[in-house]
Amino acid sequence: MSAITNLIKMETDNAADGTGIVKLVDLTKKLLHLDSAKKIPTSLINYVQGQQQSQFGSYPDHKDVAPSAVFLAIFVLIAIAHGSLFTINYMRGHKFWLSFAFCFYATLRWLGFALRIVWAKDILRLHVGIASEVLLVLPIVFLASFNLVLAQRIFTWRHPVFGNNNYFWYLMIALYSVVIAVVIMTIVAGVVPYLYFLSRSHYDMCRNVVKVTSILITLYSLLSLAFVLFTYLLPVSKANREALVYQPFWIKSFSPFYFPKKNAAQEGETVFLERYRNDPRTPKRTIVGGGMDIIDNEDKTEVEELREYEAVGEQKFSLKHNISICIILITSIFVFIGSLFRCIACFMDMVFLNQSWIYDPVVMYVLWGALETICNVLYLVGRVDLRFYRPDRLSK
Repeated sequence: MSAITNLIKMETDNAADGTGIVKLVDLTKKLLHLDSAKKIPTSLINYVQGQQQSQFGSYPDHKDVAPSAVFLAIFVLIAIAHGSLFTINYMRGHKFWLSFAFCFYATLRWLGFALRIVWAKDILRLHVGIASEVLLVLPIVFLASFNLVLAQRIFTWRHPVFGNNNYFWYLMIALYSVVIAVVIMTIVAGVVPYLYFLSRSHYDMCRNVVKVTSILITLYSLLSLAFVLFTYLLPVSKANREALVYQPFWIKSFSPFYFPKKNAAQEGETVFLERYRNDPRTPKRTIVGGGMDIIDNEDKTEVEELREYEAVGEQKFSLKHNISICIILITSIFVFIGSLFRCIACFMDMVFLNQSWIYDPVVMYVLWGALETICNVLYLVGRVDLRFYRPDRLSK
């Protein structure tokens, strides 16, 4: 065995152990004169696998097929649920694009588990394994981003003037751009060592990049919590209190089985524009919730019309956001825990042969499977599509 490994080492120009595994498989078959019908000896596969950098969730085997299949089924159902909710709402004129985004996230998650099943049946299907790893890491960034969007809408609801300001939007777009760059860096630095033979210095550089990006992703998952906290620490200014607020006042409930009537958003826009056609103020779009008056006691005729949408006289909306904030807090904490464990795993710098319990597949299944399932149940049952729905831009 040592003679074979030394021969392979010479052929790789003394590349760092654990790099170039994709090329190493083809090189080994060539050196051992193996055709498509013959397989690489199991002892050699186990030796080379033992030298590979440990990954959060580890390298799968036959024991991973069952749990991966379970979460594959769960996230297929979650993707269908989010997609169905988006379709029903869209057909009613209620456009909540985050439901489509949640469907896309769940699709990435079940694809990651599906590819993991294929990889578990043949550890040498390395391109499948690399794709599985990428698709399992990406969703935690998406989920953190979606939570940040929800937190941003809570902020805009409480501070409608600043939340609708162009500079605020430029700041958020810049933040999301940085996140996209971090994700690209994570993928490249994580994939390159598998595809190419690298020197020790270049291998360490790739691992350091992954460490840095794992820290950034972990901190990013906490940003939605910080955003909610900042929302309530920042005093509500006079400008925010006196702003003309355009909320989806036609939403009557956050019940799991409630849907706004068809074209309620379009009818609500017409009523709002008619009511405030002579108001010089620019309407600020926010989510629906308590604490904001949308109308006053003037013009009884239009008050009667707005009564159809439960916006009567001086009555304030009874829909509160305590549960909405709890949804953000709980899901953000769950995403943070998953990101934190992966970050710790990146810094432990272990190889598969002597890896710690933190790389155990069970840990990954709990954090990226079970906890994220709970997150999605909260999104669906809590009806984030109603709680965080912001009306479309008003017609000019």
